[in-house]
Amino acid sequence: MKSRMMLSIAMATAMLLPGAVVTIVSAQDRDRDRDQLKTQQQLQDKDKLQTKEQLTEKDQLKEQERTRERERMREHTQTERPEKPQHERTERGGKGH
Repeated sequence: MKSRMMLSIAMATAMLLPGAVVTIVSAQDRDRDRDQLKTQQQLQDKDKLQTKEQLTEKDQLKEQERTRERERMREHTQTERPEKPQHERTERGGKGH
């Protein structure tokens, strides 16, 4: 009698167990999928941040290059215009007198 009772409990447990396992597995799958989506979203957000940082860096580098180019042009203009020798320079106030 005792063995029959244990056998029926074991059978009932075995019959219920696959359903419980499927439920647990599907919950784990949902959790895993949700975690993967979160990870993907975080990576995309990180990529967006990197892209913004890269654009900012590019803008800064372009501005530095423009500044250098202006300085080069200024130096080039100064070297093209030879200064008059000291004896040829005239004072502005001296012409009218």
